[in-house]
Amino acid sequence: MSLFFMLVALVGAVLVLAGGSYALRRVISAVTARLAADEAPAPVDPGPEAQIGGYVPAPRVPGELPPQLRARVADLVALGRSEEAVRLVRDRLDGDEGRARGIVAALGGDGDTPALEH
Repeated sequence: MSLFFMLVALVGAVLVLAGGSYALRRVISAVTARLAADEAPAPVDPGPEAQIGGYVPAPRVPGELPPQLRARVADLVALGRSEEAVRLVRDRLDGDEGRARGIVAALGGDGDTPALEH
């Protein structure tokens, strides 16, 4: 009886492999036909922006400074210490110097004045 069971299991396995091979050949031929026709695959609509976990940070406006930092930078610009304001913005926002100069320039300083040597 066990020999008969092993034979049935072997025939079943061969049928499963044959079915999988047939399905794989059909998928490959469909993809090949689509690529041959130079047809772009249909775009997938991702829906709303995916979020991971339960915390979703609020979107920030680029170049937005917190009120205390904005006041400090504006004071430095008013005192003519634009270079110090640029360094402060660059350090606080972890940005590059060009972005920091743009933010300082938007607050009324030119951001391009050289630092005074003491």
